[in-house]
Amino acid sequence: MSDRVYEILFIADPNLGEPEVDALTEHIQGFAEKEGGRIQKVEKWGKKHLAYNIRKHQEGYYVLIVVEGKPSLVKEVERRIRVTDGVVKFITVRVDEELRKAEGRRAARAKVEARRKRPATPRPSAAEGEEVPL
Repeated sequence: MSDRVYEILFIADPNLGEPEVDALTEHIQGFAEKEGGRIQKVEKWGKKHLAYNIRKHQEGYYVLIVVEGKPSLVKEVERRIRVTDGVVKFITVRVDEELRKAEGRRAARAKVEARRKRPATPRPSAAEGEEVPL
């Protein structure tokens, strides 16, 4: 089976310091790499206010990890995240299907734009005294 692209977004405990959040991120990256995943991108969004309280926390550190790997990777990484201290909430989303669909829509849009920008065919001009049918 081919590799798929997943986004793992987790919220770390706001009581952790920046070095602890970095260590936690490295720890979770290690889970993914151990399962044969390739890390494509890591984005640390910083401390943000939560929409609702989670485990009596009103804030949390948001971290997004984009990883490419086999479907079995998600099951194992999620299992390990569940038992990791410092993670308040997490979600994993498969994004390769959406990327493929978005690329198809982008190509269709470009095709329509190319048709619109094509110069119009000139109308036949009428000889003097003739009318041109519309």
